[in-house]
Amino acid sequence: MRARYRESTLFLYALGASLLAFVANSVKSLILPSLINGILGFASGSKKIPQKLLAALLVLNAWGAFINGLYFHNVGDEIVSIQAVTIRSGAVESFLILTLRFFLIVGSTLLMLGLVNVRDLIRSLERDLRVPSGIAFSIAYAFRLFPLLSKDLSEIRIARKERGFTSVVLSPKHLRSILLPMLNISYERAVWGGISAELRGLRLRKVSGRKPLGLGDVIILSALALQWVISLYS
Repeated sequence: MRARYRESTLFLYALGASLLAFVANSVKSLILPSLINGILGFASGSKKIPQKLLAALLVLNAWGAFINGLYFHNVGDEIVSIQAVTIRSGAVESFLILTLRFFLIVGSTLLMLGLVNVRDLIRSLERDLRVPSGIAFSIAYAFRLFPLLSKDLSEIRIARKERGFTSVVLSPKHLRSILLPMLNISYERAVWGGISAELRGLRLRKVSGRKPLGLGDVIILSALALQWVISLYS
């Protein structure tokens, strides 16, 4: 017998796991929740999210975490020295914490996206959590953008190659030339998507009664609570 769950419960799970990523501030408290959500999330979300986009997110996170640790937390005992660059224990710890936070946030989000339909998520947020229609649509639409971002990234990389730029991000300037076009395209797409939804009567839809909690909801919320307890008391 399949355990029933509400789509909004998975949203609460992803939200709670993301909040835990900011509350936990050590490698020891982050490692177990991050590994659980990272493994399950990437295995589940890879069915709906293009693998190229996931790989790009991993590379950008690793590069950003390394630069952040090297420039702002490079203190403590020396770990390795390569010519003029010395990497210390503080930089390594900072890199691990940011990487684990990334796996916890992105993993829990991918886990939710792999188990829900975007339209069902909108209805569940409105019905079960009484989230206003405009906010529910914005949340679900943001998740819907993930596959489109992969397409945008591929087109931007092709344009960069035609202009003679490298496809590898080596500096903040290269990263800026990739992120700014993606943000501009996403903003314009979101504006027209919102206009289209309003013309179709998004705010005029009737909201049905709340769906009762099922066994699946209890299991999901219990798993989230258990991760909080393990992280805070580890």
